[in-house]
Amino acid sequence: MTATITDPTTTTEPALADLAITATGAEWLRKLAAVGAAVSSRPAVPILSFVVLECNRGKATLTGYDYSTSAVVKLNNEAVGALRNGKALAPHSWLVRTIRVLTARKRDIPVTVAAKTLLGRPMITVTAAGFTIPRLHDAPLSEYPDLPAYGELDTFELDRDALASAMDRASIAASFDETLPILTAIEMQSNGRSLTLQSTDRYRLSSETLKLTKEVQDFRFLLPAKTWKAIARHLNGEKVTLGVLVSGDVHGKDGGRASIHLASGDSAFTLTGVLGDYPKIKSLFDLDFGMTLEVNRRDLIDQVIVARELNDYNEPGLLKIGPSAVTLAPSFAEGGSEVATPILLADTTNIDAPDIAAYNPQFLLDALKAINTDVVRFSFYNMVKPTCISPVTAKGEKPSTYRHLLMPVRLPHRVGGE
Repeated sequence: MTATITDPTTTTEPALADLAITATGAEWLRKLAAVGAAVSSRPAVPILSFVVLECNRGKATLTGYDYSTSAVVKLNNEAVGALRNGKALAPHSWLVRTIRVLTARKRDIPVTVAAKTLLGRPMITVTAAGFTIPRLHDAPLSEYPDLPAYGELDTFELDRDALASAMDRASIAASFDETLPILTAIEMQSNGRSLTLQSTDRYRLSSETLKLTKEVQDFRFLLPAKTWKAIARHLNGEKVTLGVLVSGDVHGKDGGRASIHLASGDSAFTLTGVLGDYPKIKSLFDLDFGMTLEVNRRDLIDQVIVARELNDYNEPGLLKIGPSAVTLAPSFAEGGSEVATPILLADTTNIDAPDIAAYNPQFLLDALKAINTDVVRFSFYNMVKPTCISPVTAKGEKPSTYRHLLMPVRLPHRVGGE
């Protein structure tokens, strides 16, 4: 018995694509990842799980918007025939999954994403490696929200690596507790030719100031740390253009609700900040840190890792300091007096007698890894007040403005401010 497969007969010509864009699979996946920073995984309304495909004068862009973040990404598309101007919606997760599967063997093959109408419904097709995969949906383009209009307060450029490094360091001290949203943000505050980044989760604080190439209007913006992490790797140019925006439909003391626009390479993001008054943490860095020690950062990291991995549960690491020496020991509920750790040579100031400070080893490790110099400085007011951890730059190098305050764990024998 044999079966014969025949092509179905149609009485009408297939509709021409309203929009067809061709790029390599790798390019599609890169740019869909970038626009995905503005696509909600669990949207309040289903249409926010879609992205807008747009072609204008032969140039293609992808746009996503979730009411707090918008992304507009340029696609390096191939010039295949005469691309008509047009727009279409495509489900983001389906598009990513389909292109990833069809290009699993070779990412650099051409992939064409086309949009047309079939029986009155929008249809997206993905064509690659001899396959054409269709997807019908019911999301009308007219219902996709328009990106909000903004007025520009100021704009300036920053070196991409310098901004990314500073923001990553600031992210370390930001909170993960979504019940206190203001502490999940990084405070960006300008003052003339400087931009200060600050963050805190109440147990640690971070502060760093970047120099600007021009004087900008004063502004303050609270950028959620998780939003920064989502977009950072997609800002891939040498420079980042930062625009301070004010929406025209929400009025306040600064003329409206502020947003920032970050553009670099082929990607541009507009971000809405967290509302509220950020804690006044700047004065905490002004303590009179009379005692200091400087030690090799890599050697200390090795000891902190041992403490983190071998400590009894919820026990701190013990920083034992003395004149010209320091060591970080793990602590145990029982047998702690038998612990021995290598002594590290340190340059100390105003440390005349042995003392102990205790820290959450993971928090201490985060602070040390945020610093990229060979030597790190610990500055103490006393052993129960916040400790300032900062890099020691080599002679002739530009001094760093990065400072990290870490709250010690109070040991049982410590009382009051002793």
